[in-house]
Amino acid sequence: MKNNPNQAPIDREISVNPSTTLMCKINVDGIIEYVNFAFSELSGYEEFEIIGESMDILRHPDMPNVIYDVLKERLEKKESIRLINKVLAKDGRYFWLMSDFETKVDDNGEIIAHYSQSITAPSYAVHKISSLYKILSKIESKSDNNEVSKRYLIGFLEERNLSYNQFIEELSINHPEFDKPFQQRPQQDYSQITSLQDENRNFQSKNTNYNSNYDISKLTNNEISDRTNKKPVKKKSLLKKMFGK
Repeated sequence: MKNNPNQAPIDREISVNPSTTLMCKINVDGIIEYVNFAFSELSGYEEFEIIGESMDILRHPDMPNVIYDVLKERLEKKESIRLINKVLAKDGRYFWLMSDFETKVDDNGEIIAHYSQSITAPSYAVHKISSLYKILSKIESKSDNNEVSKRYLIGFLEERNLSYNQFIEELSINHPEFDKPFQQRPQQDYSQITSLQDENRNFQSKNTNYNSNYDISKLTNNEISDRTNKKPVKKKSLLKKMFGK
């Protein structure tokens, strides 16, 4: 993925109003077909500038490739996923979003489009995940191979006995040492999210029930057990899982 050559990333963050909902629709090729006014205004692009462009135009160089590989894998399986994403604005500034992605299919099961609904990412989530993203990006820069960073991500999740979804949910939980506009957001704002979708999804993590069966690659066959399961899980050697067939 390549960024817009006219964009020069600068280390300045754009503050996102916690009551703002950003919505976007992309086709199967990752081309933007719709954004709401809030998305257009925050990104700095007018609608005519961003419609018809690849989502790559919004990709910040600090985002590791493997995270988008995970997103692509999930959407191709027609499964929903939550992503914490550093977004590149038109003027080179950035903002952090917590986005729920879902796929719509026709009567024959063929993918029609992908939809994202986003709010500002919790401060705690940004604090924690930005460190992981830096490690993954450095691994990719050194190895020039997304599979290497994917193996690291698998090991990172296995060490914590979490699936990808459980890890993201944990980042969404209220932590008193950080500001939590995500938790403070009025309930009525969530109802606006359903305008592009048939089902109502609550962004508050305590009320969110994600499928924890997430498999980010076929490099390992054992599932990461639900952290709420108190029974011990017998695991294979981490080295064998990471490097064995």
